[in-house]
Amino acid sequence: MKHPLTAMITASSSVPRWALCLLMMLAAAIPNAARAQQPAGQVQHLQGMATAQQPGAAARFIAAGDSIAEGDVITTTEKGYAVVAFTDGTKITLRPATTFAVERYAHNEGTEAGLMRLIKGGMRAVTGLINKINPGALQFRASTATIGIRGTSFDARLCNEDCRSEDRAAQSRPPPAAVLASDLVVARLIKVSGDVTAQQEGKPVRHLLEGAPLYMGDALQTGPDATALVGFRDQSRLAVNPQTLVRINGFSYSSARQPNNFALQLLHGGLRMFTGLIAKAQPQAVSVRTLVATIGIRGTGMDISCEGPCADGAGTGEGASPAPALLAAGDGLFMHTWLGLTFLDGGGSSVDVPLDAVGFVGADRMPRLLAALPEFMNSFKVPRPDMESVDWDALFGAQAYSGEDGLYLFVRDGHVFLETANGRRDFGVGEAGFVGGDNLPRRLAPPVPRFLSDDPFPIPELFVSGDKRILQLFGATLGQPGQEICRL
Repeated sequence: MKHPLTAMITASSSVPRWALCLLMMLAAAIPNAARAQQPAGQVQHLQGMATAQQPGAAARFIAAGDSIAEGDVITTTEKGYAVVAFTDGTKITLRPATTFAVERYAHNEGTEAGLMRLIKGGMRAVTGLINKINPGALQFRASTATIGIRGTSFDARLCNEDCRSEDRAAQSRPPPAAVLASDLVVARLIKVSGDVTAQQEGKPVRHLLEGAPLYMGDALQTGPDATALVGFRDQSRLAVNPQTLVRINGFSYSSARQPNNFALQLLHGGLRMFTGLIAKAQPQAVSVRTLVATIGIRGTGMDISCEGPCADGAGTGEGASPAPALLAAGDGLFMHTWLGLTFLDGGGSSVDVPLDAVGFVGADRMPRLLAALPEFMNSFKVPRPDMESVDWDALFGAQAYSGEDGLYLFVRDGHVFLETANGRRDFGVGEAGFVGGDNLPRRLAPPVPRFLSDDPFPIPELFVSGDKRILQLFGATLGQPGQEICRL
């Protein structure tokens, strides 16, 4: 329900303009309840007009520099937008005709939490310290779903005919140059136990939870007591032991831009691998590299342990190798084939490792078969990945944009999920999703709808207040609150 002041402004066609100006001046004189509270943030930029309202209080017009407090409901007009900066570094761009509520906000040591609600319209957001300190403590909700975030940058729109109109209008323009491809997400975590992280070279470490996306170049690491089950787009699966580091050096599946490819690098630790559709069609396109040897695939399941010379290059390669009965986990690369066929290639020689056989490569980098499976290879903490049930549609299923009314989401960075009473879907960089009338969260197949990919309103983390390049967009006005109706 609109508050009385907003209702009067909406009905401006029947009120003299001088009366509207007087109304605005009276509104400015009303005691500001938000000033008595600890500020949650402030309006960094305002184009056009906007109001904020505390529960039980009259609405107040806001301007750049004004404080925003817990409990405020912010409303932008159809010809305006606002950029709001919160004290923890969270920034939000509120599009025209948007209503947005700061229902809960705490940014004090030990009490970090936030609950924001998108009631109408659309927003572009980047999260700050609350979510970094306490992942999951900051939530965004809409009428149909909860938007869960893990430290990220995303857009959300509650859509009806406005989005469809924008999408139709955008079709006449060239596509934006920097639209992200949704196939950037190459894998997701199906199960997580303990501290599991991923890192791209030169970028911050990401702490991963169930559903988290993985990308080409990611180095996935498990802590001392942590395990992970990973599902790839081609339905390959990895069960990763504690204290393991594995990097995704290459992955491409059913891409029009490049051939199928699946290349892992096991830097140390242990994993169990069950290959998928790439290995069935093109086994030569799948490999696992270590420091002492490359593992080739024939469409299979295998256990791999890489320690000692396999991980750190220790040893000169001279002298006799240890007796098979005395080999232990730290002596090199061990591989047990429990389904199909694999081979070990040490560079100078290779050896096939058939079903139920065990291959070994030590400091001498000479692949060979062992007479028996070492005992430690029977004690992997993670189960065989082919024994785990996987909902592949939930991980990677997508459908084309149909123009349906509902909540739409686009992820620019990080990990986001949409959750309703009927299900959950996880999203990574470049992916879009929606929740429609059936209250089921779904992933959208590329291309991303143009009303999301062509959004002209500022991305909050890139916004610079006072930038002269800020344009008049979709009829949004420039200047101070009330300027467009108080110019007599």
